[in-house]
Amino acid sequence: MKRTAQILGVAASAMLIGTLTTSPAQAVAESPGCKTTGADGFIFIPTFDGAVTSLELEWHITDTLADDHHARIRFLSKQHDGKIHYWPWHKATGGKGDHEYASTTAKDDYGIFDVGAEVARFEGNTRLNHCVEWA
Repeated sequence: MKRTAQILGVAASAMLIGTLTTSPAQAVAESPGCKTTGADGFIFIPTFDGAVTSLELEWHITDTLADDHHARIRFLSKQHDGKIHYWPWHKATGGKGDHEYASTTAKDDYGIFDVGAEVARFEGNTRLNHCVEWA
């Protein structure tokens, strides 16, 4: 529910900004994310217009099951040649309902041309299930 409200707020803001500016090429907010058994997460990118080497982002991950496993999220980006850059995992290890988030910067000299998120449930370092969404 929080994620839906956040995304709707971001979408409404983006639409308002779009009506107030006249520039033909505009950066937009992106929020790729998904749900899988035991984990729900998304990456919020306030402005993205592709073909950058650095961008600000915020990751969010929630453990959704009381099952003694933990939830993880990682940022994904595609470089100029289509190769996927798999960024480090971030964890929610506090049990059901634990929500973790942080702001960070992604820098890639080979370029960031597309953005995505991978959300997963883990037992130790073994991935049990996962989902991926691209913006």
